[in-house]
Amino acid sequence: GEQSMHAYPSDWKDKIAKVNWKTDLSGGIQRVAIEHGCAPFGNAKARAVVWTFPDPVPLHREPLYSNRRDLVADYPTYDDKTFWRVPTLYKSIQENDFSKDYPLILTSGRLVEYEGGGDESRSNPWLAELQQDMFVEINPRTANDIGVRDGEQVWVEGAEGAKVKVMAMLTNRVGEGVVFMPFHFGGHLQGEDRRHKYPKGADPYVLGESSNTAQTYGYDSVTQMQETKATLCKITAA
Repeated sequence: GEQSMHAYPSDWKDKIAKVNWKTDLSGGIQRVAIEHGCAPFGNAKARAVVWTFPDPVPLHREPLYSNRRDLVADYPTYDDKTFWRVPTLYKSIQENDFSKDYPLILTSGRLVEYEGGGDESRSNPWLAELQQDMFVEINPRTANDIGVRDGEQVWVEGAEGAKVKVMAMLTNRVGEGVVFMPFHFGGHLQGEDRRHKYPKGADPYVLGESSNTAQTYGYDSVTQMQETKATLCKITAA
């Protein structure tokens, strides 16, 4: 029965400020939204159910190659499955601990200068001049532990045994125990320059190892797309 010129009680702003999509971790807003038939969407709170997805979104499952065995126990991968009569291995890989032989976490990502696999952008002389070498970013403390210097050639060996020969780039952009490689390079395979395999005049200015060579086995259970963002590796001087 409060008399007001507004449609809401005088304290509504204070209450709203305390409970909103950005700060409410109780799930209360989502429950109220669902009760009223509203989609429970908000800032970083999206939920969905898609018939082809094996899990609700989001649900964490630890990568196949992980050095966090405690998280493997709490967030295991799928059981091995067969897709189109082809076995896809999940649990049988993850249940093995590869971290003693491959102690570093390997991830990959983009560069500003190149796009996709890089064949077109590495064929551009202006862009090729800006990024001339395939490299792996290593934290200086990690590099000190494994005896690697900035600018040296190193082998990055993935947990499945394939390896790439790239230049070491020491930087604090990656944390200790984590290394990063861009995925825009190609034309080298496990230390071998294969420029001669290109048709005449079709080879890009810059060649290098493909980071996917050292990445992991297919992971996504719907598309069988490989996991290129989280695996294990070891690095040695070339």
